[in-house]
Amino acid sequence: MKHFILLLIVLLSISTLSFAQKKKQGDKPAATAIVADQPRTKNFLLKTNRFTGHTHRAVFNTKKFTGDLGQMVRYERYAKKLYEASNYQEAVYFSKRARQYGSVALAANSAIATSDGKFSAEEETITTGMPSDEELEKRITDSGSTPLTDESLMAGNLGLEIK
Repeated sequence: MKHFILLLIVLLSISTLSFAQKKKQGDKPAATAIVADQPRTKNFLLKTNRFTGHTHRAVFNTKKFTGDLGQMVRYERYAKKLYEASNYQEAVYFSKRARQYGSVALAANSAIATSDGKFSAEEETITTGMPSDEELEKRITDSGSTPLTDESLMAGNLGLEIK
């Protein structure tokens, strides 16, 4: 009887250990890479452009100038330039950073973000491996892009149209 119980304990231990190893290996399935191709990038930028319009309206109405709207437009203009040069992966990185600036601007202006400010699962996958904020700032500065003020953007066209 002792041997039977001992055998039962050993078998349960082995099966539990085997299950735990399978569970550990299967916890996070590998993300399928989604390529930042032309249509996906265009949709990404268009969504950011709508969010930029919403953010612009909020800042225009409240007149709380933090500089974040200026950075948002600067980054999105650069994303547009990259898109037009068929550099889609870089374009989504800068467009994502633009949305992040927009969220900060909206919070400072006590405005509610639209769904365009959120990132879908596909967008998160496309921007996997995104460079740091500091690296993006270095790249945009090295490109010759200069910072914009929120006040300078109150008069009109933001120059973000995508064709």
